[in-house]
Amino acid sequence: MSQHHPAPPRLLVRTPHDGTRECDITRTPFTIGRTPDNDLCLEDPAVSAHHARIVQVQAVLFLEDLSSTNGSFVNEHPIERRQLRDADALRFGSHRAIFREKPGSATRPALAGEGLVTDKAKVVASTPAREAPAPARKIGIVEILSGRTGQSHYPLTRQVSLIGAQDDAVITLTGWFAPNTAAMISRKGDAYVVSQTESGKRILVNGRPVQREHALRHGDVVEVAGITMRFVLRDERNYAA
Repeated sequence: MSQHHPAPPRLLVRTPHDGTRECDITRTPFTIGRTPDNDLCLEDPAVSAHHARIVQVQAVLFLEDLSSTNGSFVNEHPIERRQLRDADALRFGSHRAIFREKPGSATRPALAGEGLVTDKAKVVASTPAREAPAPARKIGIVEILSGRTGQSHYPLTRQVSLIGAQDDAVITLTGWFAPNTAAMISRKGDAYVVSQTESGKRILVNGRPVQREHALRHGDVVEVAGITMRFVLRDERNYAA
């Protein structure tokens, strides 16, 4: 028997507060979720109690979503089951990770400063030497039409903007019976998606109930937890005032 065993596959995990950690995948199934009984515990209200798992089929590892509330993503594509390849970018709620099939390889994604997660598809599609001016990005704005909130409008600059009464919510609900988390709006490039949290609060977009998540368009009216708000898109460079 060989005395030198190859290093196990690894997840390089980055938290929303820019902390990083490494987690070896030493067994399968390898579970990921919010509760401490998971192999990888992510303390994040956008992460389900048992969110996803990594399983092995012969010599190949797969990521499986466990019917989580907000989904699992590989290279920013929602997945139900996907084969993992070296340097794949994973996302669970507001946590991101890089899958390293061979942690000891020379090519290693940066852990600090330049961002942990490298979008594999973006790296393949773009040429590093080309620095053409980027088109003006859009920023989502929520305008409160009715209901009790902390202010009348909110720019959605975070990757995940929670709606609720808890301290880290972006859209803050007030009142005695305001839920800690009512919904969340996720930013994916120039696109925004509203989705349910584990509170199970009903969400209406233009009067129609949302099942799990819904892509928002300019002018959409969203109703949740007693508030009504309008979603609009504006040019990010012009949004200063």
